[in-house]
Amino acid sequence: MTFFDKYSYKKKNYALLVLVVLLLAVVYKRSIIPTQELLAYRQELNTKVASAASVIQDIRSTQQQLKALNQYLGKENNTVEKVQQGFLNFFHQHAQQLSVHQIDEVHTYRHPDFTIKTHRIVLKGSYTSSLKFIYALETKFDLARVINISYEELKLSAEEKPGLYTTILLQNYIR
Repeated sequence: MTFFDKYSYKKKNYALLVLVVLLLAVVYKRSIIPTQELLAYRQELNTKVASAASVIQDIRSTQQQLKALNQYLGKENNTVEKVQQGFLNFFHQHAQQLSVHQIDEVHTYRHPDFTIKTHRIVLKGSYTSSLKFIYALETKFDLARVINISYEELKLSAEEKPGLYTTILLQNYIR
């Protein structure tokens, strides 16, 4: 091997040092970086497996929250006809000494995520019977929620005597 004999030890050491640095760079690029990426990917998969194990419990808690919101807001995705017919059926079953004086056109508010339907209903009757009906409406009627109630004593024509009119605002939500 006369090829390396003509170089001095100093140049041989420099060449060896450069070769070692190049080999270390290749080892780092080909072995260490992929190993670190695989370890990070493994840790990410372990966290996903851990979160997937609790997904059933998350679904149940979300369903319970949705049920609580439906009780608070009323059932969602009911049509206007269904809510009005449900109200009239409920009124027929629970109202005593009351009459439906007026049902206005439904007011609609559109949001990108949901639509709110507001129903205005005017009842005529005594104060105590309207209070009993409103209590039943708030506790047992689940197609919409009572958002506002107002009382007004009016005399609509010259022939009739003044009567108590109860205005009820109901809201239901549609996605």
